[in-house]
Amino acid sequence: MRYVMFTYVDPDDVAAWEAMKPDEQSVEVNLVRDWFRKHADHIQGGEELDWPQHVKALRRGRQGDGVVVTDGPYVETKEILGGFIILETETQEQALQIASEWPSLRRHANATVQLQGVYVREP
Repeated sequence: MRYVMFTYVDPDDVAAWEAMKPDEQSVEVNLVRDWFRKHADHIQGGEELDWPQHVKALRRGRQGDGVVVTDGPYVETKEILGGFIILETETQEQALQIASEWPSLRRHANATVQLQGVYVREP
């Protein structure tokens, strides 16, 4: 079964990260690297995403008139979508266990991970 694990970052946690000393940031980065190493057999892909101020949202124009491009995230949300990881597991429970070990969930008060199954179309 394939799942996409979305990692969200709260702006307060971003501020805390930016206030950290480089050696403290290094500890955080190493925890994430360790998580990736531990679960490498189940990771099919993923990416860390750029900051929200660089996001472009595309919407259908009024009365179906072309496409309108705007700055910023496409939904109103406090959290910042930080990245996504594609997991391949035997069961949803296994995917939930892997996702529950995401380091930010233990170290940042407002961290959120969303796990969503990938829809498989039958040929």
